[in-house]
Amino acid sequence: MSAFAATPQRHVAVFLFADFGHISPTLGLTRELIRRGDRVTYFVDHQYSEVVERTGARVVGYKSRRGAFVKVPQAGAARLAAEGYELLVESMQTVYPLALSTLAADPPDVVLYDFESFPAARMTAHTLGCATTVQLGISHASNEEFSLRVLLFDPDDPSLREGGAALMRFARDNGIPPEGLGRFLREWDEHNLAFLPREFQIKGTTFDERFHFVGPTVAEPEGDVPWSPPADGRRLALVSLGTESNQQRDFFRTCVDAFDGDDWHVVMTLGRDADLAALGDLPPHVEAHRWLPHPAVLPHADVLVCHGGMSCLMEALYFATPAIVVPQAFEHTLTARRVDELGLGRMIDRDRLTTDTLGAAVDDIVADPEIPEHMAWMRASVHGAGGAPRAAGLLEQWAGRPAPTPAA
Repeated sequence: MSAFAATPQRHVAVFLFADFGHISPTLGLTRELIRRGDRVTYFVDHQYSEVVERTGARVVGYKSRRGAFVKVPQAGAARLAAEGYELLVESMQTVYPLALSTLAADPPDVVLYDFESFPAARMTAHTLGCATTVQLGISHASNEEFSLRVLLFDPDDPSLREGGAALMRFARDNGIPPEGLGRFLREWDEHNLAFLPREFQIKGTTFDERFHFVGPTVAEPEGDVPWSPPADGRRLALVSLGTESNQQRDFFRTCVDAFDGDDWHVVMTLGRDADLAALGDLPPHVEAHRWLPHPAVLPHADVLVCHGGMSCLMEALYFATPAIVVPQAFEHTLTARRVDELGLGRMIDRDRLTTDTLGAAVDDIVADPEIPEHMAWMRASVHGAGGAPRAAGLLEQWAGRPAPTPAA
């Protein structure tokens, strides 16, 4: 009989922004961690509890104030800063106390978090003595050479100044020493995992050993999918603005009119709780859904028309499907430009989207002889990044497992 009891489970705590696009990239890693024997606890908005719990993780839910924000395309920097301040306060005043009360008797060995959740995540780790914190890159990662926030926000914006002051008070009141303040507020951590390949990352060659680009984990759809590809030989287009509810009827009607029914079949996913009837009558070559798992459609698709959300785009690159990106926000614009410059598709400015510009972009992609080579290169990069198994292996390397205890 062994002198030691079985190695205890490692406890991983996960803090994420209240958005499905932030949660979905982490689910494959969570499944892999649980498969390896870890316990995982998420702190997320209640509306995402079910999808997280299906991985086997525990959910500690709360009602995020983000649900009260009206999402509009191309929200300006000032509005984003004001809403960001509200969510910063939520992280400090709601999520941190919730995490502390939940985890005090069961401290995590590892804390994973996205940048939007850093106040609660880093302070929980500090207060409970968790040495291993890992920032998750849901979109492009940031370092000393590239920063999404620096590009987007005006440092003199009143909401940013107020948020900075609130963070300073939060750090001081919870025991962060002056010499530790810089690290607490930094836009990255000592360990960072990004869910995209380095080849797609903006200024990817400038990121050092602190950053690991593990790419996406694309799972096969669970259960029976109520969809099958057309068998008539027409090309297939997938159109989506992501999973969030949206009312952008004009965008979808433009897509309906841009694709000729003689040559194309069009699948559109409009988002949770979307009003399908608001689109009006659809021609026979177009089908509209609130949602379908994209991995069921993309293997059959010749093009994806999307907003540039990283999760949606990584799934397309996983299946070597070129994209036409119509960005809806500043971050999406950066991603769209990256798609264009790497020869993985085309970008169309939102205010230039018409049936003619979209049709021309589609024809251009279909006729471009270099697209298949570019797509094959990026597909190999996505598959070679390692996904969830590599990410889980890195976490084991950084954090190890709790030491086994002597058997009685």
